[in-house]
Amino acid sequence: MSNFKQNDTSISGSAVMENGAAPYSQYAPDMHVSVGCIPCTRAHLSSVSAALKEGDAETAREEISALMEYDLTPEKLAATPDKDREVLAKYAEAISSLQQKLAERVPELTAIAASLKEAIRFARVDGIEHPEVQMRLERSEELVNGLERIRFAPEKLLLLDPKTRDEIKQVLPEIREARHQLVNGITTPDDLEFVSVRFAEISRKVNVNPDQETLQLAQKEAAELNSSFRRDVLKAWGGKSYESTRQ
Repeated sequence: MSNFKQNDTSISGSAVMENGAAPYSQYAPDMHVSVGCIPCTRAHLSSVSAALKEGDAETAREEISALMEYDLTPEKLAATPDKDREVLAKYAEAISSLQQKLAERVPELTAIAASLKEAIRFARVDGIEHPEVQMRLERSEELVNGLERIRFAPEKLLLLDPKTRDEIKQVLPEIREARHQLVNGITTPDDLEFVSVRFAEISRKVNVNPDQETLQLAQKEAAELNSSFRRDVLKAWGGKSYESTRQ
């Protein structure tokens, strides 16, 4: 989620909207919860490009996962005003294609790490009980429970090749411990940060980088998407800033 701000007055500790009401989120006061988000997409896509330039496929996967899970959903795109939707829908397809190129063995772990990292950013400003924090916690719990009880159930593990089965069994205790911390141990942003680190570490252990050729191709594609997205947004907005189109 981007930390894009509308104006200087909206980012103070007592930020208010123009009509005097408090914003939905102090962390992201420009946020519209029911539509696709141009600034969020720009921030995530830029981060994907930066991560891949550093050879860090897992961070790129996390950024893409968060973007597709919370910002570019079919429901939000359908509710987005036409001008923004045309741009976002075009790039949602391209970003999904990039995500497939970077496909990992256990995408659920990437999605959990991505969700928790975003939750931290909201929690530090808006508090642990904020709906955006709780939504990401709920989704993370759903994913990790699905891993333990469905995807990695004993009968499913038996269907894996021996090498993969052994590797998964080695991290199951770590996943179980992190799940307990997630479900029972989060009352502060610091708790949330600790759990997010644990899941990120597990995910990196399981979801290694793709081969060098794939990584280089993804790096080039992400850089091109980042540049073309900025151009298309400027074109859609007629060269105006995001703020001016919303006033």
